[in-house]
Amino acid sequence: MIDKTTEQTIKDAANIVDVISDFLTLKKRGSHYETLCPFHDDRRLGSFVVSPSHNCFVCYSCGAKGGPIEFLIKYNGMTYPDALRWLAQKYGIFVDEEQKKFDVKASKPVPLEDRLPPDLPPRLWPARWVDYYTTLDTDNLVRWLRRQPWDEVQRARLREVLTDYRVGHTSFAWKGEWHEWTIFWQLDADGILHNGHLMKYREDGHRDKATDYNQTWLHARMKYADHDKFDERVNSASYCLFGEHLLTRYPDATVNVVESEKTALIMATAYGNNATQLWAACAGSQNLNAERLAPLIKGKRRIVLFPDRDGIQLWAQKANQLGYAVDMNTQAVKQWWRECDGPKADIADVVLRIINERNKSMLEKIKEKNPAVAMLAAKFNLQ
Repeated sequence: MIDKTTEQTIKDAANIVDVISDFLTLKKRGSHYETLCPFHDDRRLGSFVVSPSHNCFVCYSCGAKGGPIEFLIKYNGMTYPDALRWLAQKYGIFVDEEQKKFDVKASKPVPLEDRLPPDLPPRLWPARWVDYYTTLDTDNLVRWLRRQPWDEVQRARLREVLTDYRVGHTSFAWKGEWHEWTIFWQLDADGILHNGHLMKYREDGHRDKATDYNQTWLHARMKYADHDKFDERVNSASYCLFGEHLLTRYPDATVNVVESEKTALIMATAYGNNATQLWAACAGSQNLNAERLAPLIKGKRRIVLFPDRDGIQLWAQKANQLGYAVDMNTQAVKQWWRECDGPKADIADVVLRIINERNKSMLEKIKEKNPAVAMLAAKFNLQ
């Protein structure tokens, strides 16, 4: 048995790049390394990232992650003690026990080119971009979402939702003014980055429509910034569902399709259980089509459409053109809808209003039973 002191020495010595390089060929990409993920049928670079600074690996397609020990356990089928022994032998650390002998170079690294299908088309965008724009502390939409009257479970779930859906943030100048943007990345079921939908939000969570430039797309932004030299295909546009990358992680979930990304985030937080109910957005009422839903149709997934109140007729027509049986749920925007929700309300508008009403009702009941609470509520204008 390996004592705790030696175990920690081994962990401190183990370097994730050294370890994975014994089995796979890594390619340097900025501060990270990339290779094809060995834990699923990976056909595109970008989803499997090795981070020297964090001494870990992560696959944003299949969800595999961990450090040197976890890699050995998952890749070689080692037990935890054997992984420690393998690392001890690699780094020349003495283990005071009967030492198993391992061939640390038993698996010769396979050149990356030999593992790529010869007919594989090059990717449009580097998936590592998603990791560069994840600072959400100044994002108006995220801060507004955090201020909503979630219960304890929902509030914890919101943190998971923002991570799972890979919500990002960026800022850049436009016509002499500085603009802040929420980024809704469009990653497909294979972890391939197709595009990014950039939206401007006010502090109240509504779209900032003060200027006509309140939304754009990654490919349009790159074209404007004259990044054609980076990739000649930058002018081409490719799209998929927002949230599509979660399909492989939750293969049995019903997929609920809404129009806006903001709606998908709210519903995933309010009623989230990705294992059974996965929320995705097509980024616009006109984008509901067989091409955008192709991965769901091919996978024979159950699809439920949740149209906005003013888009029920349009989505009913589009559903008939899909050539695939889907369900449509309009209960929220019809039966639960109130005039204060607005003529263009979606299910998230209705749900948030109901949550707020529930919380106000609870406060009124407390005030009736406790005059002191009523006095404090009046003094501090508590709603």
